[in-house]
Amino acid sequence: MQEMQNLFTYAPLGTLAGAVAATVLVVNLIKKVGPLKRLSTRCLVVVVAEGIVFFTNLAAGSLTIINVPLCILNGLLLAAFVGSFQIIHDRLTDNSVNTKGGKILFRKN
Repeated sequence: MQEMQNLFTYAPLGTLAGAVAATVLVVNLIKKVGPLKRLSTRCLVVVVAEGIVFFTNLAAGSLTIINVPLCILNGLLLAAFVGSFQIIHDRLTDNSVNTKGGKILFRKN
């Protein structure tokens, strides 16, 4: 039987799938909280993705000056994947985008 501490560890955060899952969970949890409501979801995704990448590298002991550009690029890649997930989710659930002839007309609130 697994202990509750071992359900999510730093090892999966070092993978793209684990980092995407963590980013989606954190963003969906905090996007409606206080002053974060004013930020666009895209900006919040980038901030959270970069934070997860930097914190994971810090925890793994691999955060050095030479790795900072890679961390930034990995955070942007992670944010792009999360953004793609959100677009696919919105299209499948038809929650936020109305289209006519393939063009986006407006976003529902």
